[in-house]
Amino acid sequence: MSVGSITPDMALETCAPVFEGFQVIVLMNGWLRSRINDARPFDIADPAVFVVLARGRQLGYDRMEAGTLQRYVRIGIDAESAQRNGIDFKKIAASDGPRLHGGDVDVIRLPLTPKVKAIAMQAFTCPVQGDMRDLYLAGKGMELAAVTISELAQETNPGLVHLGRRDLERLWYARELALAHYQDPLSLHELARRVGTNVNKLNQGFRQAFGASVFEFIQRHRLQEAHRMLSTGAFSVSEVALSVGYAIPHFSTLFRKHFGCSPSQLTV
Repeated sequence: MSVGSITPDMALETCAPVFEGFQVIVLMNGWLRSRINDARPFDIADPAVFVVLARGRQLGYDRMEAGTLQRYVRIGIDAESAQRNGIDFKKIAASDGPRLHGGDVDVIRLPLTPKVKAIAMQAFTCPVQGDMRDLYLAGKGMELAAVTISELAQETNPGLVHLGRRDLERLWYARELALAHYQDPLSLHELARRVGTNVNKLNQGFRQAFGASVFEFIQRHRLQEAHRMLSTGAFSVSEVALSVGYAIPHFSTLFRKHFGCSPSQLTV
């Protein structure tokens, strides 16, 4: 099990073999663009839980933007150990959770529930030091795996639909437009009109493809951009709030809720 917190000073790209076996990644804060082998990239974004099943040797590529806070807890169990502990890969792979990638590597996104968040925070703020720290984290890791698998088994989404190539093209175009206009967001009706769909299909498909509604996606991007700007030390809180399109009181409230600290703490 590993826990970490990082805010890279510059864009960081990594390429490494995907862990073979079963992983649970709890992302409390963060955003990165990921890709498996030569497949289409997808977003790993907070707050969420990601279940990863990897079979065989696969390559994973990740890109983190500068100034983006990444806080995570991760447990990895190899295939043999997973089998000994009763983790059924076939059942997990057949679950209904929203899938960001499939094939030899299944990446399933789940909501960050209070129960999982509590376990992750206990691991992140580990009260045990010295020789017993690893034992404590190992126990929390197995607890995290058990609770996540249990919640995955209960995850049902009758509204989940197959997204064809044309649907995905529209959604990726909507994503590009949303990012281009994040400071002054387009209305849902305007965004749907521009990509040639309706509001309901846009929001449903957007959540299925990117793990968030259009509104949640834009808000997350605005706050991550704000964090990046504040981390440089070159801007005041009011300048950043204005730049990302928020009034200062509302901005401070959202920022604290998302990152767990006030924006002024990053300017000290």
